[in-house]
Amino acid sequence: MDSVLGKIIVRMQPYSPELKEKILNDPDFMEALKINHLERFISLGAIVTSYSPLKPEDEIIGFYTYDLKLNKFKQDFIVNVKKQDKEFILYTRFPSKNNKSIRDINEFYKIYSQGKHYINSHHLSFNDLPDEIKPRAQKAIDLANKIKLYGLEKPTDKKLEKIIPELQKIGL
Repeated sequence: MDSVLGKIIVRMQPYSPELKEKILNDPDFMEALKINHLERFISLGAIVTSYSPLKPEDEIIGFYTYDLKLNKFKQDFIVNVKKQDKEFILYTRFPSKNNKSIRDINEFYKIYSQGKHYINSHHLSFNDLPDEIKPRAQKAIDLANKIKLYGLEKPTDKKLEKIIPELQKIGL
C-alpha cells in the first residue's frame, strides 16, 4: 500500500485518535487492514463496537468492507485491549508472524466467541448487515460496479500530499 494514500484512508475512518495513531505508526498494521487495498476492498466508513461476555473488559471494533472480487461484505475486528486505547490487536485472515498486533481471525473466535458469539460475522450478505449500515453498503456496491466498469485510477503521491494538510485542518 502506498503510504501517503494509506494515511489518507486511515484518517478518513471513524476510528479513535489513538487507533489512528497506532495504525499510522505501524506499517504492518496499516498494510494488514483491508481498507488499504483499494483494488479489492471498499470501506463502508462504518464501525460497530461491542463487548463479548467472555471478555467484557475488551472493546471489539468491527469494521466493514465490501469485497469487489467476491461481491460480499467482510468484517474484521480490532480489539481495544481493556478499552484503554493503548494496545490494539487486529484479527484478520492473514496474521503476521512478526507483529503480535496482527493475529488470525480464528484466534479471535477462540477468545471472544467460543462458538456462541460473533458467529457468521466475518463474511456477510447485505441482509446480514446492521440496518444503519445498509445505506453505506448500497453506496459501496454502486461504487464497486463503477470501478469494475471503468477501472480505478490512483492519484499520484504529489496530489495526495496536498490533501493531508486539508484533512488535518478539519481534524482528520
